[in-house]
Amino acid sequence: MKVFIVSLRNLILGGIVFLIVLVAGIVLLVKDPLHVSDSYRPEEPSVPASALPATPPDGAAKPTLNLDVKVEGSTADVKLLTQNFQFVEDSGDPNQAVFGQGHAHLYLNGEPKGMIYHPEFLLKKLPKGEHELRVELNYSNHLPYKVEAVQKFVVQ
Repeated sequence: MKVFIVSLRNLILGGIVFLIVLVAGIVLLVKDPLHVSDSYRPEEPSVPASALPATPPDGAAKPTLNLDVKVEGSTADVKLLTQNFQFVEDSGDPNQAVFGQGHAHLYLNGEPKGMIYHPEFLLKKLPKGEHELRVELNYSNHLPYKVEAVQKFVVQ
């Protein structure tokens, strides 16, 4: 009789392990490991290619971007040093892209963190260690200027 109880216990434990592995497998199948869906937002209207100026207006220089990051404690004070670029709020109209105007997309350690509409901002409550900050300039309709800056910094 004792052999039967041990076998039943093993059967129950095996069933529990099987269920855990099954649930983990389903979660891994459903989860998007590359976060591809982060960049796709079906609720936002698509942007026609004609909304982007193909070339800068005559005499207009391409924007430039540099980062100035100062760390104090767990906060990073970030300044976006731009030339030929003006930060503006989104107008909501994808056809209102104006060369030399727009916003920035912010990535911390490869993860998208949001859009920046001002050249100075704070990153608070950063964990200790090395971090990589990447900022890219975009038109107000979210299409990229293909201008970006990357800077690594350490939080002590």
